[in-house]
Amino acid sequence: MSSRTCTAAVVGALALAAGCTSPDPPDRPCPPSQDGDRVLFDGTRESLDRWRMAGPGSFELQEDCSLRTVGGMGLLWFPEELEDYRLRLDWKMAGDDNSGVFIGFPEPGDDPWVAVDEGYEIQIDATDAPDRTTGAVYLHQGADGAAVARALEPPGEWNTYEITVEGRTVTVHLNGVLVNSFDSDRSDGDLSGHVGLQNHGEDDDVYFRDIYVAELVDG
Repeated sequence: MSSRTCTAAVVGALALAAGCTSPDPPDRPCPPSQDGDRVLFDGTRESLDRWRMAGPGSFELQEDCSLRTVGGMGLLWFPEELEDYRLRLDWKMAGDDNSGVFIGFPEPGDDPWVAVDEGYEIQIDATDAPDRTTGAVYLHQGADGAAVARALEPPGEWNTYEITVEGRTVTVHLNGVLVNSFDSDRSDGDLSGHVGLQNHGEDDDVYFRDIYVAELVDG
C-alpha cells in the first residue's frame, strides 16, 4: 500500500461529498493516481449508485467512506464491460472472513452465481485451502504462499489488490508484491466482461474502498 497520507482537508472533503457521518475521518492512504486510472468507486454515494446488486446480500456505505458487506450471498457488479485492464482497490477483513473480486463474467441479472460459474474470482480468505485462499484464482490456481505471507496485512488492516487482465493472462499483485500469474484455459481466450465484489455470507465482514480501473493500451 502507498505510504502517502491524505491531508485532513482532503479527507474531510471526501467525507462531505459521500454523505459520511464521521466528523473527523481518520487519515488514510490517498486514492491511487496512476496515469489512466478512472474512478469506479471513490467513497461517494454518486459513485456507488453506478453499481448494480445481484442476490440477497448488500454493500453499505460506511462513515469512513468504505463499503461493508452486509447480509447473505450477493454480488456488487459494475455495468460496463471491460477488456484488457488494470483494476486497483483496497480491502480489509475484520477477522477470518471470506470475499473475493470477480472478473470476466457476463451480465448476471439478479443471479450472483453467474460470476462464480462463468467468471474468475480473485479470493480474499487467509485461512482456506491453497486454491481458495487470498491471492488465489479460486479453484483454478493457488497464489505463491511465501509471497502472500510477506505481503499480507493482518485482519483490521487495509490491503491493496492490483489485478491485471491482458489477453488470457491474469496477474495479481498484493500490496505491490506479485502473488499470482494465471493463464485462462477458456476456449475462446476472452476474459472481457464485468467486474464485481462478492458478499460471501451473513457472517463475513469485509470492507472495500478506492476502486479504480485503467485500460491497457498497446505501446
